[in-house]
Amino acid sequence: MNIHFEKATLAHKDIIFEWLEEPHMKEFWDNSQEHKDDILNFINGRKQHYFYGTTKYWVGFINLKPFSFLLSDELLADQKDLTELHRTYLSKTGRTISLDFGVGNKTFLGKGLAAPTLLAFTEFYQGKIDPKADTFFIDPAENNPRAKHVYEKAGFKPIGKAVAKKGGFIGSESIIMVKKLK
Repeated sequence: MNIHFEKATLAHKDIIFEWLEEPHMKEFWDNSQEHKDDILNFINGRKQHYFYGTTKYWVGFINLKPFSFLLSDELLADQKDLTELHRTYLSKTGRTISLDFGVGNKTFLGKGLAAPTLLAFTEFYQGKIDPKADTFFIDPAENNPRAKHVYEKAGFKPIGKAVAKKGGFIGSESIIMVKKLK
């Protein structure tokens, strides 16, 4: 299984927006115009305004076929709206990265690819993007036990719950999960 990742570019724009319209993605991904504008700003190298304005977007490929969508964002200790739970688990020696993940291409759903993809992405991120990235957060919705199970298979440990204060799921409870790399 050959999984690799590319930073989202103009070449990926249409497929990303198609994926965001899929019912299985809409259920757990922010499909707001604000989020879509942020993706376009990232792709076009313009200033971003969504969340902290520092989100990076990625497309995952398996055997050269695009199948997954990921976002990453560095969490910093001085961010005002971090929960105490997040603060407790921030990296003490490196950088902490928050992730979001979805299998966008529905032909790849239910094929057991999510856990290997997240394993590959955290290794890719530390190996190719930021060698100081040693702590990763992901936060599946409380009503998405399947994602929690998959993320556990990828090495993430549940550490508590939080309620979203920003983004498309304000007021929704999620399970905060963390993965530490060496």
